[in-house]
Amino acid sequence: MRRDDDESGSARDPGRDPGQGPGQGPGRDPGGGRSESVPPPRSGISFRQVLIAILAVILIAFAIANFDPVKVNFLLFDSDARLVTVIVVAAGLGFVIGYFVGRPGRLQRKYLKQREEDRD
Repeated sequence: MRRDDDESGSARDPGRDPGQGPGQGPGRDPGGGRSESVPPPRSGISFRQVLIAILAVILIAFAIANFDPVKVNFLLFDSDARLVTVIVVAAGLGFVIGYFVGRPGRLQRKYLKQREEDRD
């Protein structure tokens, strides 16, 4: 048995196509006013996925090659750690320090925001 209203109990709009989403009545462009069509999704493996896989293999090979234990001297104490761990921690600290050094200061951010608002 077929019903003319959906599960919420409201009647269907006779002027609307069943394939249209909500708010897309007849004559509305789903592309937001753009005349070009949206390309269909591509299947298969993309260049980016291949690049990520290659970098992952290189990273794993690097970790295996540098898995030897080393003695690390901190300011107040000594510790034993894997070489790959020391390299990753040093790289992470370098990234964090570089982020904060390269980030604009509070006054500079305020100036840049005001300058951007003045353009509009």
